[in-house]
Parts: sequence; structure tokens; C-alpha cells
Amino acid sequence: MAKDTRQRHDTTRPAGARGEKAAEQGRNFHGHRFGRMIATIIAAVLIVLVAAYLLVAKIESLNPFGSHTTITTTVVLGKLTKIEQVHVATRSYAVDVRITQSVGVIPCFLVCNQMELKGSGTDDAIVDLSTLSKKDLTIDQSTDTVTVRLAAPAIGPAYLNPAVCSITSTHGVVNGATQGFRNNPNGYRPLYAAAESQIHDAAQHDRALLAAGEQSTRTMLARLLGAVGVKKVTVDFG
Repeated sequence: MAKDTRQRHDTTRPAGARGEKAAEQGRNFHGHRFGRMIATIIAAVLIVLVAAYLLVAKIESLNPFGSHTTITTTVVLGKLTKIEQVHVATRSYAVDVRITQSVGVIPCFLVCNQMELKGSGTDDAIVDLSTLSKKDLTIDQSTDTVTVRLAAPAIGPAYLNPAVCSITSTHGVVNGATQGFRNNPNGYRPLYAAAESQIHDAAQHDRALLAAGEQSTRTMLARLLGAVGVKKVTVDFG
């Protein structure tokens, strides 16, 4: 009898292990099945949300009564006129001027002061937005486009850079009479004025400076008005 009992115990152990393994496999199967179900539900919800968003966006684009920002002349003028004058472009120019200061009819080789300045300076293109009015604006609400009519950029005062300028001078043989020229603290002022006039004249005939000023103005206005909802800015230089 003892022998038969041991045999029965030996045969029941493998059966219990197989049962536990089967139960574990069942739990794994149900766990995987539940995970796949959750993933499917999440994916379906995401698809529904995306489809709903696209549908709403489509309806809003077709709805003529949907929300739309109105661009008014008051808003546009307020944005532009507070800038007043702005330097939109600058260029450098070489300068070389000569001035002779003499005394009456006395020959220059006796009494005079001859000066020469070589160097460079700059001049700017300037636009004035302070005088804009409603008649200078055209607004297309359907395309959020604004047309601005402006005068062409003006050429501002020239600036002579003294740090890069050199001045040479020669005097008449009568040193006593020319001493007044050399001791005069304002003696170089006419030379500076002539140099700035030369720079300004060069800037006024510089088409590249004008073109750069116009392009810079277009870029500036597009950036400024873009902040109030304008999608396109056209600048008409009169």
C-alpha cells in the first residue's frame, strides 16, 4: 500500500505544474488581449479627434459669418505715424575737397591758406511717416492687404567722419600774414562744410541708396503691420 501511495503522489505533481502553467498562459493571453483593446480604443479616439478638428476647420473656412479680424485705417495709421521719421538706408562715400583762403587781391603765393581734406562720410535715405493720412491707405479686407502711398525716401544731412579724414595745408610766403589762418579755431569749418556738401551731392545722385531705402521701407512696413493682422503690404512710392 505504501508503494502505491508514493506512486500516486509522484503522478499528481506534474499535473499540478501543468495546471499552473496553463493558468499563467491564460492570464498572459487575457493581458495581451486587454492591452490590444486599450491601444485600439486610444487610436480610434485620436482618429475621431483629428477628423473632428479637420471638419471644424473646413466649416470655419467656408463660413462667411465666421470670426475675422477687421483691419481699420485707424489701427494702421496709429501703427505707422508714431514712428515719424526713420532712416531706412545708409551708404558711405569718399570725399576729396580743396579750399583756398586769400586776402583781397593779394596774390596767393604771398598770402593765402590752401587746405585739402581727404576722407569719407555717410548719408542716409529717410522716410517720413508722420504725415500719412487715411487717403494714403487702401485696405482690402477680403485679402488682409494694405496699400500705402508714400513719397520716395529723402536724402538726409551728410555726416563727415573726422576719424578717417586727413587735412593738409600750405601757406603763402608771408608767414606773418598767414598766421591768422593757422590760429583760427574755425579755420577748418569751411573745409568740413564743403566735404559734407560733396557727400550729400553724391548721395542725391546715388540710385542704389534710393533703391535700398525703398526696399527697407517695404520690409519695415510689412513687419509692423503684420503685428495687426495684415498679410500683405504694398508700398506705392509717389
